[in-house]
Amino acid sequence: MRLRREEWIVGLAVMLLLIILNGMLIAKYDALFSVVCDDYGKLLSYHYHVSGFDATTYSVLTEWGMKYDVLRHPLLPYLMYLPYQLNQLLIAMAGVNGALYIAAAIILFFGFCTTVLLYRILRELVGLGRWDATLLTVFFFSCAYVLVTYIATDHFAISLFLILLSVYLIGRASQQGRVLKTWQTVLLVVITSGVTLTNAAKIYAAELVARGKGFFRWRFLLPTALCGLLMVGMGLWEERVYVYPKEQAEKKYFEEHREEMMQKARENHQRYKHAPWVIHKGKPFGKGSLLKWTDKTTSRWETLKENVFGESLLLHEDYVLDDILTSYRPVLLSYRSVINYVVEGVLVFLLLAGICCGFREKLLWMCLLGILPDALMHIGLGFAINEIYIMSAHWVYIFPIALAYLLKARSQRLMKHSLRVIIVLLTAYLLIHNLVLIIGWMQQPPVSIAFWYD
Repeated sequence: MRLRREEWIVGLAVMLLLIILNGMLIAKYDALFSVVCDDYGKLLSYHYHVSGFDATTYSVLTEWGMKYDVLRHPLLPYLMYLPYQLNQLLIAMAGVNGALYIAAAIILFFGFCTTVLLYRILRELVGLGRWDATLLTVFFFSCAYVLVTYIATDHFAISLFLILLSVYLIGRASQQGRVLKTWQTVLLVVITSGVTLTNAAKIYAAELVARGKGFFRWRFLLPTALCGLLMVGMGLWEERVYVYPKEQAEKKYFEEHREEMMQKARENHQRYKHAPWVIHKGKPFGKGSLLKWTDKTTSRWETLKENVFGESLLLHEDYVLDDILTSYRPVLLSYRSVINYVVEGVLVFLLLAGICCGFREKLLWMCLLGILPDALMHIGLGFAINEIYIMSAHWVYIFPIALAYLLKARSQRLMKHSLRVIIVLLTAYLLIHNLVLIIGWMQQPPVSIAFWYD
């Protein structure tokens, strides 16, 4: 698909901002992470703390392997193999670990593509004018954890691009009175779920809205369901081949040195009982392999107020980008100023108003049904609820799309201009507030948690 001039302008404008932020992140960590050393993973775990995002990509680019959670990201290690080879070439030729730079290049590429995709969704599928689509695209990138997603090295930048690509392709086909060919949906399921397994639900939700009863025809449902199961099976196979042997080796070592290991476990229990990763965990629903990651004690209302519609959009002024598992940042923070709660309230009101205006629109329902599994998983069961804001890339795109339907529905000229002014003011406030805090954090030296292990 050829890019139009207006898409280049919007994409490059956002790209410029992201280049500056990524440059500052590289400057912050370059002296630490551009070295070639034997235990790079330990170096990362001690020093890389950008909210709750993982530095696994840096580690994979340095020493390739199944270091992601392969059950949730079965294809992601393979997508990083060519960038890993590039880094190996750089290490061999210059003696410098280029993981920081290569990861930033990947993030910037997907940042540009995501910008163009969102803009195109707003222009072509919703039907906004050029300036309104530009405004809402900039609004999207003013949200706190959208910005952070494009400076952190985790997988969310890739995941967000694939989600929006799926919404665009399925939505465009529906708008043209057709549906995607089954092989096209299968390809989307494989790639998207291969990066983040749970995102397959977003594709199924979008296709359910687009196809209606046709979704349940066996010629479509069987191959797409099988591909989803294939990704699950691939994750299980990778865990069996790569993870299980290590677990068995550790278990065997434990049995052979039971007394020594039990004594060490007792010492660690005493040593780490007040560590952040212990005190910030809620009480799970059970002790099973999956239930142990749930949380039934963290307040859902406070989570919605302070983290889902708070921190995700508007950073708290205290403990900026601190990781709750490595710092004493509270799980639930309050804003210093009531103005931030007013801004949050206005944003939620506009979101609900936009949903009401676009209630009959298929595109909006593709997005809403797509984020329902995330809500059930994180808010209902409490998976990763203590750092739920880092998942923002998987749902915050509903804001610009809902606001687009609100703008489109305002037929009276005065009301439409008033709404534009409100969105401009909100965007400016979010950008200034979030950028000031992020840039302030960039200028602070990296914090090490090596003292926990010394």
